[in-house]
Amino acid sequence: MLHFPSANSAAHRPSPRDVALLHELLDDDVWAFTNCRVDAPGRPVAELDWFFYNVRHGTIMVSEWKGFPRRVALATDTGTPWLLDGGLALPNPIEQVSRQLDAVRAALRGAILPQHFPAFDPQQLRLMQSVYSPQVDQNTTIERIRWGKVYGDLPELAAVTANSTSPSPLLLPDAGARLPLATALCALFRTTFPPEAETKLRVSPKVGDTDVVLRISAIHRQIAALHAELADLVVIAAGADTRPAQPPAAPAPRAAVKDKPAAVKNPPAAASKAPALTEHQRMHTHLARRFQGVNGSAAAASRALEKAWMSVLGDTLLHGETGISVSLFGSVGTPLVKQHHGSLPNVLGMPLRKWCVLQAQTAGMQPKDVPGKPSNIRVR
Repeated sequence: MLHFPSANSAAHRPSPRDVALLHELLDDDVWAFTNCRVDAPGRPVAELDWFFYNVRHGTIMVSEWKGFPRRVALATDTGTPWLLDGGLALPNPIEQVSRQLDAVRAALRGAILPQHFPAFDPQQLRLMQSVYSPQVDQNTTIERIRWGKVYGDLPELAAVTANSTSPSPLLLPDAGARLPLATALCALFRTTFPPEAETKLRVSPKVGDTDVVLRISAIHRQIAALHAELADLVVIAAGADTRPAQPPAAPAPRAAVKDKPAAVKNPPAAASKAPALTEHQRMHTHLARRFQGVNGSAAAASRALEKAWMSVLGDTLLHGETGISVSLFGSVGTPLVKQHHGSLPNVLGMPLRKWCVLQAQTAGMQPKDVPGKPSNIRVR
């Protein structure tokens, strides 16, 4: 997820936990603008909690986030208030997001479509709307909503944002058009443009087919992973407990090895001089091994991810003081499936963290949350 935040409306600023979870669940093809202010001609300034644009599918969602003092007992369509436990009636959030949607639609038609989507018919612009509240649960009565939907589960909202399609998708002609559009949307919504987002959106000119470049890059990564695996096997065969991150800078010639056989009998001392694998390198090794020869089908990719996650669960050096990082597993695994499947949730059919927890439970483990680390789990 590319996040474009704003300092406006600090009281409604999303919690760091929610933002971290969305970063884990959504890939960079989803742009999220938070605490937006939209000026549309003839309309009062509209304040939006979230504006999502899925670049890959060309879909847009405006989402209102509500925190209530009690559980929501009844969520209704426009025309009637919402009820909390105890009978307290509150203004209908569906009506609020509907007004926001009108302002966003007018602003996009006037300021964005003519410049960035000149061939798109403004009358065909389709926007989704939703209300998210943690106080909505399985016991909340939700009446039929004509436009939009009510969510109480953040992964469910993220899955809809990531996978929904539109009969009139708002698609850019090429990757080079993404940076100008993101800049224009930030100006429209009065949000900031983080440097890391600009780095990801800036496309360097390349000669040749981009798919070919990506494939060559993937082959290089696979070769590097094979070399890392061979290096691990050499150390294991020698009886060492510490795996080196890379071969020594100046390996001894074969003759020198024959002259000093004693060095092989004492591998821990030699191995201790080499740096241990970093957490990212260990995670990459587990995933890369399982993706050798995967044929690109979702089923094959899912099986490879399952085997890789099982090997991660068995690697005690990846557990750490704060548990296993699901977000690290996702960031390393996403490039392996992105070309054919887009994102890990697409392959797995559910949010990554939920899938990881289910796999651990199936293996007989008891995964637990890690306080202060929403993307981590502990299995020991």
